[in-house]
Amino acid sequence: MNTPGALSALKFYSQGVIRLLIEPVLFFADLPAVHTLGRALGFTALCAGFYAGAGLLTGPGPQSPSVMALIYFINAAGMVLISSVTGFCTMVMISGESRGFSLVFGLYAYASGITMLISWLPFMLWFTEPWKYWLVYTGFRQSCGLSKARAISVLLISVPVQWCLIYSAITAVTGRV
Repeated sequence: MNTPGALSALKFYSQGVIRLLIEPVLFFADLPAVHTLGRALGFTALCAGFYAGAGLLTGPGPQSPSVMALIYFINAAGMVLISSVTGFCTMVMISGESRGFSLVFGLYAYASGITMLISWLPFMLWFTEPWKYWLVYTGFRQSCGLSKARAISVLLISVPVQWCLIYSAITAVTGRV
């Protein structure tokens, strides 16, 4: 059923993808005026759904396709949440002021979402991760008004913290170091 709300969401999604690809600086400059948590969550869900479906094309996993799709989806959406929490905490510690978690979540949601469109391909990690963090840096500069030094500091601190959190979670679950 096509409702005005669903059409509006799809219009925002498609325009967001195009603007992130063509003019990311302007996208993030305009973001605080149009951002809502619902849009960021919807963008994350759509991109994570695409990532999960496309990830199944890379080959059979150890579980059934439906279980693997759920794992891919949770992984993609969970990484956005983990990244935004560590980025937000680091931003607050460095700048001493809060721009709101919703906006920081939006930065990570849009930056991660656009890279999910190709990150399911093998070996694209080397292209998509630097691109994602450049987009996050651009978002911190344009949407949150951080200086270059503070935006870079947020990334240089939050990314290793995020890696350590993920590594510790993997070792806690698997029991392997």
